[in-house]
Amino acid sequence: MDKKIIVVDDELNITNLLKVFLERKGYQVLLAYDGTSGYELIEKENPDLIITDLLLPGLHGFELCKKLKENVKLMHIPIILMTAVYKKTKYKMEGKQYGADDFIEKPFELPVLLAKIEKLIPPPVSMVG
Repeated sequence: MDKKIIVVDDELNITNLLKVFLERKGYQVLLAYDGTSGYELIEKENPDLIITDLLLPGLHGFELCKKLKENVKLMHIPIILMTAVYKKTKYKMEGKQYGADDFIEKPFELPVLLAKIEKLIPPPVSMVG
C-alpha cells in the first residue's frame, strides 16, 4: 500500500510540483489549497505525513499544526512545515512548539525534502530494494 501524503499550500506550482515528484517516488499525494480544507482532508484521509505551508488562507500553518496535534486521532501524523517567509530560528522553534516534526525553507531542493520525508516515514514498498 502506498504511503499517503497530504500537501497543503496555496501556491499551485508548489503543490503540483510536489505531487508529480512524490508520486514518481511511489507516494500517494492529495492536495489542499488552504488551511481549513487541508484540515478537513486530513481528518477524512488520515495520511501518513503532512507537508504544509505556513502562510495559508483560512487557517494559518501554525494553527493547522496545533489543531492536528490536539486531535487524538491525528496527533500521531508527522508534519513538515515549509515557508518562504518565516526563515529565522525563532519560527522553527515556534513550529516545534506547535508540534511540527520538521521544517524546510522555500525554495528547497526536492532531494532534501525527500530525505526529510524518509526520516519521518519509511519509503513506499515500490522504492525499497
